This record gives sequence, C-alpha cells and structure tokens, in this order.
Amino acid sequence: MENASRHNAPTPSGAWDTSRLKAGHEVWCLEPAERYRVRLWSAAGGPEGEPDPVWEALRSRIRAGLDAFGFALVRQLFPADLVADVHREADATERVSRLVRDFGEIVPQNGAGDLTQVLRRREGDPDEIAFHCDTCDLLVLLCLRPAARGGATRVAGAPYIHDVLAAERPDVLELLGEKWHFDRTGRAGSQLVVTPVLTTGPDGAVTCYYQSRTVRASAGRDGRPPLDAARTEALDVLDEVLNRPETAHPVTLTSGDLLIIRNSRVMHGRSPFTDSPEPHHRRVLRLWLDEVAA
Repeated sequence: MENASRHNAPTPSGAWDTSRLKAGHEVWCLEPAERYRVRLWSAAGGPEGEPDPVWEALRSRIRAGLDAFGFALVRQLFPADLVADVHREADATERVSRLVRDFGEIVPQNGAGDLTQVLRRREGDPDEIAFHCDTCDLLVLLCLRPAARGGATRVAGAPYIHDVLAAERPDVLELLGEKWHFDRTGRAGSQLVVTPVLTTGPDGAVTCYYQSRTVRASAGRDGRPPLDAARTEALDVLDEVLNRPETAHPVTLTSGDLLIIRNSRVMHGRSPFTDSPEPHHRRVLRLWLDEVAA
C-alpha cells in the first residue's frame, strides 16, 4: 500500500483522481501574499527591464504544477478590485499577456486572428461546455469577474482516464487510440485535425485531444464515414468517465485568479452558471499559447 506522502502527487504514469489532486493542492494551487499581488500588477505594467524576482519564483512554481498535474492555478495573481473594474480590462489584458509570454508564444484563438478574447455570455451560448481540449499547447484564463453562481472550470487528467478505461473498457481505449477526425473549418489553426483521442507515447506518457461536439459533427462530412455503433459508444463511455466525480475537479475562479492548462494532458469544461446584470456580469480573459522549444 502507498504511504500517505505519496498521495499528494500523481502516480508514476502521471495519473490523478480528485482525491489525489486535493491532497497535492500545494503543488498546483499557489496563493501570493497580498503585497506581492500589487507588486506584480505594477511590474507587469512598467517598462521592460530586469525580471521581477517575485514573478520569477512564481513562474517556477507554475511550471512545477504544469509538469506534475498538467495545470496550475494562481489565486489572485493581481488585486481583485483592479481586475474586476471593466474600465481596466485593457490594462489587465496587457499585463497578463506580458507575463505569460514567459511560457510560450501567444497565438490566434479564432478565425478572426484574435490573440486575446474576453469571454462573456452571448445569446445562443450553451449553458454548459463539455470536456474538450483547445487547439494550442497552453490555455490561459484570467478571471476578471466571476458569475453570480456556478461557472466553474472543470479539469480532468488524461492519464487517469486512460487507466480507468484500461481497467474497465479496454475495447473503448483501443478505439480511442485510433485516428479520429476533428473538422475545425473556419477556426484558428489546423482546419482538419486527424489524431487519436488518447495516445501513449514511447516513454509511457499519455496525451489527449478531444472535442466532443466537433468529433461527432465531423463524421459523415466531406466523404468521411459516419460514426458506427462502436465508435459512438466509445465517445459515450469517454464522456461518462469524464463526468464522474472522482475524475472531474471543479476549479471556481474569482477576480484576479490565473489558470493555465496544458491541453495535451488535461481536458477541461465549464459548469452552468447564473450571471449578474452588466456591468457585474461574468468576464474571463482567454489566451492561447504555443510553447517554444528551447
């Protein structure tokens, strides 16, 4: 039996369930002191110069979270009152963009070529967003103002999903390791992604690429065959495993919180939410990063 000290880290394969994630929260959840939040806001908006030692230390811990769990959360990177002010939205965008460039290159996230986007509820938006991976290396979310209720970002680790399917449904795991079509016509990046949903590399590392609605809608188009019963069931089983309470961990963001997710290891979604009227409605700044090889 594993001793207690080993329960605060992923398994050797990188797998974590929600209990292991909670035990290891000090690795992936960081909380700068209040005096550092003001300092980081000022440093990120000042002239280019020597790196701020507070940010350098925080950046190192963020990398540790990304390496261990596939995501990292910084509670109130910036002061909440400054970030929540709708009139300072551009300031917050400029500052966080400057800091996260240490992790990679900011890349377009939609067909219009936008490098940054503030997510707000729009007419016709789904009440809940299913688990998926964005088509970039790192997803960055800075919460400007949370919803009145709900709206948590849900995270689920690909290695754990792999291990569950290997134990319960190896036939589904085998199917998910085959090639699937993701037709992304009109979006940023590759217009057609053909890849397994779950992949195990030569080093044993499990990676993922999944967009539930896109993969289902892509079948039967442009000469591609429709999903047969086995593949439809495979996606249904995957969605069921993703939504188990031991798989999906909700991260509730408040003003100033920074969340970075490595898309190749962690799938994410969003729970339903109740919004407040403007100007107190939910606003989350999103950036996409591609990591640059050293």
